[in-house]
Amino acid sequence: MKKLNKIYTAFEDYFSGGMLFIGLTLVFINVIMRYFFNKPQSLLDEFSVYFVIWGTMAGLSVALRNDHHIKVDMLYNYLPLPVKRYVSIFANGLGLAFAIFFAVYGMELVQNYIIYGQRSTDSQFPLWIVNLIMPASGVMLGIRFCEKLYHLLKDNGRSWLKARRGEQRGDSVHL
Repeated sequence: MKKLNKIYTAFEDYFSGGMLFIGLTLVFINVIMRYFFNKPQSLLDEFSVYFVIWGTMAGLSVALRNDHHIKVDMLYNYLPLPVKRYVSIFANGLGLAFAIFFAVYGMELVQNYIIYGQRSTDSQFPLWIVNLIMPASGVMLGIRFCEKLYHLLKDNGRSWLKARRGEQRGDSVHL
């Protein structure tokens, strides 16, 4: 299981980072084309946006995995540790529900683009391919929410509580 998690983690990192790198490289190339050669390319603008969006959407699960997402924890920080566990279970369950919703309705959107054959204006690129990131990122988020729920529910929360107590003491314990 650890090896599969390691492979999936590497996939998330390289995929999201790679998409962002390609998108930003296309932006850079188009800036060079525009300001030095006076020949901007609309295709580069279009595809750079697609790649940056793909990298960002895939990066959502990376942020969730590393706890780098936006959260309001003013009240949470003052709760007793066992209550924090229940709040975390609720929050991650809600997040999982959102990820499922996002994946299902993202797939419906992709199916509609396939049915109606919509294409982008400049390049005539099929928009269903562009929008595949919505169900894909929903699945990626769902995997990470399931992982968080697993750690919260495993052995009735004892290992989660132990890890959190270690964090409060300053130990470096990671799940």
